[in-house]
Amino acid sequence: MALSVHLADLRHNFSGILANDCMPLGVAYMKAVMDRDVPDVRTRLFAYPDRLLAALEQEPPDVLMLSNYMWNEWLSFHFATVTKRLRPETLVVMGGPNIQLEPERQVAYFAAHPEIDVYVLGEGDFLAADVVRHFLAADRSISRLGDRELESCLYRRADGTVVRSDMRERDRAIDDIPSPWLGGVLDEFFDGKLAPLIETNRGCPFQCTFCVQGVRWYTKVHYFSKDRVRDEIDYIGQRIQRECPSMGFLRIADSNYGMFERDIEISGHIGAARKRYGWPTYIDATTGKNRPERVIQSLEKANAGMVIYQSVQSLDEGTLKNIKRSNISREAYEQVMIHVRGRGLRSLSDLILGLPGETLATYLAGIDQLLDAGTNEMHLFQAMMLKGSELETVESRAKYRFTSRFRVLPKNYGIYAGEKVFDVDEIVVATDTLSFEDYLEARRYALTFSVFWNNSWFEDAAALARAFGVTPSQWIRHMRGAMERDRGSVRTFLDDFVTETRNELFPSREACVAFYSEPRNFQRLLNGEIGDNLIYKYRVIAGFFVWPEVCRMAMDSTRELLIDRGIQREMPGFDLLWDDFHRYVERKHTHGATRETLLAPTVAVLRHDIPAWLATGMPRDVRPFRLPAARPFRFELAPEAARELDGLIRVWSTSLRGLTKGVTRMRSTALTRQCRSAEPGRPAVEPAAAVV
Repeated sequence: MALSVHLADLRHNFSGILANDCMPLGVAYMKAVMDRDVPDVRTRLFAYPDRLLAALEQEPPDVLMLSNYMWNEWLSFHFATVTKRLRPETLVVMGGPNIQLEPERQVAYFAAHPEIDVYVLGEGDFLAADVVRHFLAADRSISRLGDRELESCLYRRADGTVVRSDMRERDRAIDDIPSPWLGGVLDEFFDGKLAPLIETNRGCPFQCTFCVQGVRWYTKVHYFSKDRVRDEIDYIGQRIQRECPSMGFLRIADSNYGMFERDIEISGHIGAARKRYGWPTYIDATTGKNRPERVIQSLEKANAGMVIYQSVQSLDEGTLKNIKRSNISREAYEQVMIHVRGRGLRSLSDLILGLPGETLATYLAGIDQLLDAGTNEMHLFQAMMLKGSELETVESRAKYRFTSRFRVLPKNYGIYAGEKVFDVDEIVVATDTLSFEDYLEARRYALTFSVFWNNSWFEDAAALARAFGVTPSQWIRHMRGAMERDRGSVRTFLDDFVTETRNELFPSREACVAFYSEPRNFQRLLNGEIGDNLIYKYRVIAGFFVWPEVCRMAMDSTRELLIDRGIQREMPGFDLLWDDFHRYVERKHTHGATRETLLAPTVAVLRHDIPAWLATGMPRDVRPFRLPAARPFRFELAPEAARELDGLIRVWSTSLRGLTKGVTRMRSTALTRQCRSAEPGRPAVEPAAAVV
């Protein structure tokens, strides 16, 4: 009988919301190689735990191969245990980057998990097939397999001794891996729930200590051929159009997309796919920090919801030295932002809280610099202790006196085969230069930034403030203070966020798991009351459920700044205009708790032609825009925005849990209504995009 091999890249789905919504590309590569090179095996792919459990119970495989990422580590361990319980002679193999960097800690990690027979170190595309060949040569005996010499693996001899063989060099000829897309390996996953994930190259030339790919082993970049990538994009677009047209998302796995000359051509293929198939509408890609002109050209060619992602992580020179990173210069960054604004593109950057050497002051200064340079959006991450990164090593932990805490990964939990399973991450909450109270204050700023800047909900208000000398950094700091001073629902909103931020942290993984395992807490977790991504959760609360209150605070605070700058003297009629402007900003953003409410148009009666005033650059003489009589204006999503938002709702629902995931998969314009006169015969006047 042919050897049966199950390859599983599992993602939690117990909550009804997928924790990881990308197709299982990594194990698909392994299946494609195995199907070609070891034809005497029967292989199956799995992404959903319930389907794998059913297959294990009905007919356990001879070999189970499990991926190990930080989001599915304990889910994979659990299924390894279940497999051994059902069929002890099944060979259980694990592989993936989520293992410590130091060899002695790798051995200890493997020794602590007897349910795993072999751990593959490095890229598994060809190694997985090698392990299967060795298993066949050992007459399908785990003990005999242990007597063989397995390359680039952790495994056990028959007497239980753990062996760690040296990692072999990365495979350069990655085009020798059959395309799992073109070979139909991933066809079953075009189900409207999982999004396509493509890879155009592998490796990273940089050596950032917080990143798994920062070690020297990943330094060389290897490329898939452009023809192959083009054909994969076309194949995916055709199947999306036919099988799941609501899926508009594409993730590009490259570490530095757009940095290479060839990426411009590949982006052209993506742009052509968008015109031909209506996909993708949104692209998630980390763009390279070097060659910004190439990155910009790639964005233009892609013709989709993609932003220029200039990651900096920190702007403090001491911190950058500690993490072995060099950034694009500030002057060059500002030039890139000029190009971005001039071409109507959006820019994205990020900072990481808790890096060695960073203080609260340098962290906030970095936010200010990026804001004032013209960055449209920023991800304010927390330093994670990623296994496989230099930052996570024992040496780094001691050197920088990291204080870490553990929290459940959002939606990464469930009950499988009758047992609760949780995946947990470890984050830095204090260092020798950052106190825990500083950490909390930085998180307050992250919330402020997420709500008041990242989505461009208040871009018109911030642009008017800038016209009167208020820099973006001054404006966002004023919003931070206004949240603290508020005596209504916005202050409650802030306090709830801080309380949840404190309560999500545990001193150990065991303590975290014990807390959420309690029936009452587990139910609260399922309800989305606790344990979710707090920044996204509160962004959803602000943008969908308490928008009028949030808008009121932002507009009142902006008005205070403008009055301090003398706007009432320089703009006669300001007070009358402001009421209409406030109403315009509130109605421009769609909000609500149901699909019908979100997609429905609304009307506001205005005494000024606000769209025309914005279109002409917000002149200080507002008299030409005062209407003879108040006039109704209609606010409505553009057809493309409505389609994108409707598709997102169909995939993720309008629940708080669903939208918390969904907001990361759409463009900010999907929530932006267009405004035009509602009177018959009146021409539509579209506001020009404000330059912030």
